Amino acid sequence: MKELVVIVRREKSAEVKSFLSSIGLDYVSKTVKGRGKEGGLGYKTNKGVIMSLLPKTLILTWVEEALYEEVIEKIMDIAHTGFYGDGKIFVIGGWS
Repeated sequence: MKELVVIVRREKSAEVKSFLSSIGLDYVSKTVKGRGKEGGLGYKTNKGVIMSLLPKTLILTWVEEALYEEVIEKIMDIAHTGFYGDGKIFVIGGWS
């Protein structure tokens, strides 16, 4: 089994979760905040420019060794917008 840690835009999370459900995978999801190359949102106050963090969705799921590459490719197809901030996928494990 491999654990997939998937971080995607909030507007794409429903599609990713729907895909995972359709192939029979259980998952856990949570809203998290962060910023990467897209830079976050900056606004000016009397104390200077403040950067705020952008909301993302963190999805954890577990996939059989034989299927995880196909699952990753499909998640990448679903989450891709072509702009910074599409997300990241981390693969953890290799245990049985």
